[in-house]
Amino acid sequence: MAHAQRSGILNYLLEGPEGAPVVTLSNSLSTDCSMWDEQAPLLACRYRLLRYDTRGHGRSEVTEPPYTMEQLADDVAGLLDRLGIARTHFVGLSLGGMTAQMLALRRPDLVSSLCLVATTCLPPYHGRQVWDERVASIRATGRFDHMLAPMMERWLSMKFRRENPQRYGEIREMVLRTPPDGYIGCSLAIAGFDVRDRLPEISAPTLVIAGEEDPGTTVEDAQMIQAGIRGAGLKVVPGARHLLNVDRPAVFTPLLTDWLERNC
Repeated sequence: MAHAQRSGILNYLLEGPEGAPVVTLSNSLSTDCSMWDEQAPLLACRYRLLRYDTRGHGRSEVTEPPYTMEQLADDVAGLLDRLGIARTHFVGLSLGGMTAQMLALRRPDLVSSLCLVATTCLPPYHGRQVWDERVASIRATGRFDHMLAPMMERWLSMKFRRENPQRYGEIREMVLRTPPDGYIGCSLAIAGFDVRDRLPEISAPTLVIAGEEDPGTTVEDAQMIQAGIRGAGLKVVPGARHLLNVDRPAVFTPLLTDWLERNC
């Protein structure tokens, strides 16, 4: 069992056999590293598995907003450097996938391969307005309650919510624990993110995975990334919404493990 540790401002979990290829998992907005609980036990059997909480989330330090995507990428680059990890296969979902793209642009030396999950190369919904409105709402109320129901509707299918009430409850509680300043900071990082024109600079082998029914980071967003990164592959998970590693683990996890096996 891995124990949470702190390096710099980031909380992290490192487990799995020493000397094995390193796989890093990066979380989405309003989550922490427990969002990967469906995949972590299997991955840690074969790989040196690093999970961390993005700045302002989970047990990582909550610094004053705004944040930038460059800052979030530099955070994880610093963590990898401090841990002596020279190369990693980097898997990021949503905000984590944006962080992954920025890391590959700023520190290509660290990235062996990319798996970009339920993400985009520009702000979801293709503009700042949605993000500015969400930030204003959290600043005004300091609470997530009013945002929770529509968020869960976007993230998880009705089938999942009906059949997995315990895990659904855990996801809800994880969202509600998100520090307001962390949400605001990362939302502003998302609002300022646009690497469409820089995608051809990414040379790492890349797989993009999208949820068929994801309304925020759509299949079309995934196709944009695939078109921009030379040789990138694309897989679409049928019926999956945004948090697709939780919503459809029976489909997502084999896609991820097959990708890692072919690139490690």
